[in-house]
Amino acid sequence: MSEEKRVGIIACAGMEKSFGSVATKSAFNVVEKLRSDTTRLIALPPLVTGVRPFPDLVKKLPVVVIDGCAERCATKSIAKAGGKIAGRILVIDSAKKYVLNPDTATNIGANGEKLVEKIAEDVVLLVDQIIRRLEN
Repeated sequence: MSEEKRVGIIACAGMEKSFGSVATKSAFNVVEKLRSDTTRLIALPPLVTGVRPFPDLVKKLPVVVIDGCAERCATKSIAKAGGKIAGRILVIDSAKKYVLNPDTATNIGANGEKLVEKIAEDVVLLVDQIIRRLEN
């Protein structure tokens, strides 16, 4: 699929927080396994520091943001870079919705892994909706 018909996926990079670890794993699950043909990973640290191609990608691709906590660092970074946010998932809200909490940042545990799967499924729904809009 051409780059123009892909959806950017960016996740929280909160390495010291369990919800950040869930966000990151969810993003990789979508980009590597579930929708590798229609998504593109946007790496948060290079975006923030202006490393190409990430600032350009967020300006041309619709982006789904997976934020870990209420700080919403990924959302703020996309907005600051002039990106187009097409959908958002907040892990802390998903944890409440699905009644699943990860253990720690370095070992999210069985419930954390289940939460990763649920969030990845939610992201896939958003990606599929966005792709349908792009094709019309």
